[in-house]
Amino acid sequence: MQSQQRLLVVLAHPDDESFLCGGTIAKMSERGVHITLLCATKGEMGRRMGNPILTSRETLPGVRVRELKSACKELGINDLRFLHVRDKTIEFESFDLLEERIVKVIREVQPNALVTFHEKYGGHPDHCAIGRAAEFAFLKSGDPDFYPDPVFPAFKVQSLYFVLWHAFYDEWLKENGLSRITRVNIAGTLQKKIRALRSHRSQTLAVPELWGNQKPNLPFLKESEYFIKGNLPTIIEETDLFQTIESRG
Repeated sequence: MQSQQRLLVVLAHPDDESFLCGGTIAKMSERGVHITLLCATKGEMGRRMGNPILTSRETLPGVRVRELKSACKELGINDLRFLHVRDKTIEFESFDLLEERIVKVIREVQPNALVTFHEKYGGHPDHCAIGRAAEFAFLKSGDPDFYPDPVFPAFKVQSLYFVLWHAFYDEWLKENGLSRITRVNIAGTLQKKIRALRSHRSQTLAVPELWGNQKPNLPFLKESEYFIKGNLPTIIEETDLFQTIESRG
């Protein structure tokens, strides 16, 4: 059995990783966790192209891929992969095919934990669609009869988490309470998160406060990031994505 902990992050667009869970990713990386990011699209339909404009619609996909690679270096992401789905069309892709492709990555990477979007609280059709597919892949990857593969056998991921964007925190709390929330303190890696966000220049130059000399007072740059437990006991209060895994031995 592999000794190094592994985290698979399945998201929709370049910059999702930095905005939503960059501090947590950096914190896990500092602890020696091997991190794979599976990004569904290249963000080619993004509305922002810099401020002032630094790219065109034709060159934007290449720009955003380069920006994502730079952000991955800042956050300590070891392995970057793409599904090459067209931006803003994930919900129209074959669900079975998406699920199968994510299952194959799970079986190859063999992560201990998987982070993705919540189907309801994703906030964007692409987010919700890739989150739904990733959740089903999480459930099916350990079934040897589901898309059997002679190279990469069935593998069951131990823990599933959904990113909880600040804009949906109060809504989740009102409907579900605190029992399924994992809060990760990212005070020690907040600067890495800021540098990763700055790597996404085409998207963040339009946020002048992010580029100032003072500490940005932005809602997505607080000292905590939040996750919804997808499959863990709600009686356990978690402050770390691997806390429950390690307590189980």
